[in-house]
Amino acid sequence: MATTHRRHFDEDIARAEAILATARSRKGDARLPSDLRLSAVSMAVGAMDAYLCDAYVDCLTAVLRAYVTGQWKDDHLPSHYAKQQLPAGEVLDSSRRVRPLWSLRMAARSVMERGNMLTMSRVPEQFNGVLPDSHKLWVGLIDRLIGFGYKRLTGVTGPEVNKLSGKPLEQAKKRAIKTFFNRISDTIQIRHDWAHNCGRPKTAIKTFSHAQARDRIREIRLFVTAFDDHLQQHRKV
Repeated sequence: MATTHRRHFDEDIARAEAILATARSRKGDARLPSDLRLSAVSMAVGAMDAYLCDAYVDCLTAVLRAYVTGQWKDDHLPSHYAKQQLPAGEVLDSSRRVRPLWSLRMAARSVMERGNMLTMSRVPEQFNGVLPDSHKLWVGLIDRLIGFGYKRLTGVTGPEVNKLSGKPLEQAKKRAIKTFFNRISDTIQIRHDWAHNCGRPKTAIKTFSHAQARDRIREIRLFVTAFDDHLQQHRKV
């Protein structure tokens, strides 16, 4: 069964795709379709950010609950989770005595209320604590991303990787991780330019074609789909 944050992402990315479809149907001023395309990409990035934030809250809560109830099997909490500063007011809220573990979720949620996941370099530290060594990011996820067959996303395709072994295979996957990281980060920067300076990052207003917007939105959908499947399949708690 899909998690709430996965269902919300599916709904939100569909809304972004609907904006993109509307852009294609617009006639007249060429500026408006481009603006709608950039808005669609921006919304897709927002959908990804919301998903990652909610997924992190869910993982942090699960780890803390498992630790408090003696079900965490490792000797120590993951270092990032152990260092996470939780608001004492939420943790010690006396109104939740009937459901004391709920306080942990409320405290975890408050951590992300003013935060975001729009810096991709933060994602591994946020989630690796709940993943086993053999499936940590990004190594544990890159095979699935390569398998989608979009060279803009990973720089390499499955058939190309399947021909390799040993050191060349390892190097190809490292390059694929770097390509993926740079591609998603670039899409996030497009969102920033649109949200903070109306698509005018320097002097000229940026224009975006339908194909460019379609590819960016599709890549975000593929990434979150693969990420969520990976997380739900391998997470410790």
